[in-house]
Amino acid sequence: MHGFLLLFLTAAALEISGSPPFPPVPDSVSMETTEVEQLTAGVLDWYLSRGYPFAAVALYPMSRDTLVIHTVPGRHALLEEVVFPDSVRTRTSILLRGLETECGEPYSYEDVERWLDSMERLPFVESAGPCGVNLGPGGNIVLVVPVEESPPGWFSGDLDFTSSGGFTGGGEIVFTNMFGTGRRLELRGAAVQWGGLDASALYREPWILGSPLSAELAASQEVPDSGSVIRELSGNLVMGIGPLEISGGGGSWRSFPAQGGDESYRYASAGLSWDLTERVSQGRAGFSGRVNTDAGTASGPDSTYFLTRAQGRMKYQWFHEALGFGASAMAGGTLGGVRPSTMVTRLGGYGSLRGYPEDSWRAAEWGVISPEVSLGETATRLYVFLDAGILRTGLGDMEYPVSAGIGIRGISGGLGFDAGAGYPLDRGIESARFYLSARVSI
Repeated sequence: MHGFLLLFLTAAALEISGSPPFPPVPDSVSMETTEVEQLTAGVLDWYLSRGYPFAAVALYPMSRDTLVIHTVPGRHALLEEVVFPDSVRTRTSILLRGLETECGEPYSYEDVERWLDSMERLPFVESAGPCGVNLGPGGNIVLVVPVEESPPGWFSGDLDFTSSGGFTGGGEIVFTNMFGTGRRLELRGAAVQWGGLDASALYREPWILGSPLSAELAASQEVPDSGSVIRELSGNLVMGIGPLEISGGGGSWRSFPAQGGDESYRYASAGLSWDLTERVSQGRAGFSGRVNTDAGTASGPDSTYFLTRAQGRMKYQWFHEALGFGASAMAGGTLGGVRPSTMVTRLGGYGSLRGYPEDSWRAAEWGVISPEVSLGETATRLYVFLDAGILRTGLGDMEYPVSAGIGIRGISGGLGFDAGAGYPLDRGIESARFYLSARVSI
């Protein structure tokens, strides 16, 4: 038949007939034998990927310039087994959490695609798929899923230097996938100049009773000055819905000033976080963020009152070839009620206003926006930044800090780094601050 067509045609229009579902096909096809064979193989591969391993395809001419593809999908197979590489550290039951189709149920291509997307959002998975679809010994679908895992944790440290304040810094150790179970543990610490240690810890227990519900417990200690200490303990339940996480819980905040007059705040909290990013060669592109709010009863030495707070962080990254643009914003403070006098946020340094030393301000309400332009073909990139803030200090003064600088960040094997210099525009280049942050995978 192919020889007959080749005598008269170099290409033919395509029409499709038979039983649904129908595969996507081009409007026309070259009548070269190899092109027709590739078309037939592509249609059969499409049916196999959708769970029809016994599909049949026939091609015949309807006229001199039209070729008909007649499809018979055959039996819709069941999902027989899901197979991961032997090198995967994560437990199979953990990786299968997001797959709605269970073994023994009709195979669903759409469910598998959603599952692969959800797996790539896990902090311990670098990439998942594309899947291999094979015919199993039971005459049903065996899904072979390649998974590239991220390191199960890391250690990171940051170091700051100014000519006036010398060196400051801190470190953290994070486990994102303890014992292959998806459990998360974070431990952070930083020495303060007046003695003592700022420290925090967070633990997350995922998938309680096999549901998308996780439990999170956090504790922190802050030493705002010599002889004073602030401690906070909180717990949350976290529900994952695709790229969203909705949380709710409560906590207790206690302040013990050196001069006496203890303060406290017991609250209920709610939060929303989202990750709408995707992996690209330069890093992650897209929009991510988190918003939290809490409300409860605050107490001072002589009174008790109602208090509400809120804070949030957002980040957007865009890349086009070697050029990149990013912007991040953070804000927080008291929404209503009376704020305890020692309830302030320390701003300055890496992570907030990079051109200023650590702990330059104690802010009651604040907002910081940080646009950035970067250059580089890979995740190793040069960048210039601007950090602009507006804040009200704990004493009620308004401040408008602005800093600018340049840096380089990147990844090399298991090492990630971010090094740069920034200076406050209101103080001049002689007040420049240098920073270095490094992360080593473990």
